[in-house]
Amino acid sequence: GDPVATASFERAARALAAGIAATATLVEIDIAVIGGGVGKAGDVLLTPLRRALADYATLSFVQRLRVVPAQMGTDAGLVGAAAAALAGRTGARAGV
Repeated sequence: GDPVATASFERAARALAAGIAATATLVEIDIAVIGGGVGKAGDVLLTPLRRALADYATLSFVQRLRVVPAQMGTDAGLVGAAAAALAGRTGARAGV
């Protein structure tokens, strides 16, 4: 409820929304997953982020974009990196 902290999250949410909208416009994603330490902020960040995204999402397919927290929380990046490494090793063994 601190006004300075709230304003900081609002600014961060607007910047993140601009980046997400730009990325979604380029690669036509349906969902943006917020993980790691940023994802731990929860609704304190996600609520203003979703609100700000409506300002930046001007194309119809970007307006349908969903923003959700990672199900694995702060471990999402590590799990993704491990999965990518494992997939790379498996592909190398299979001659792919």
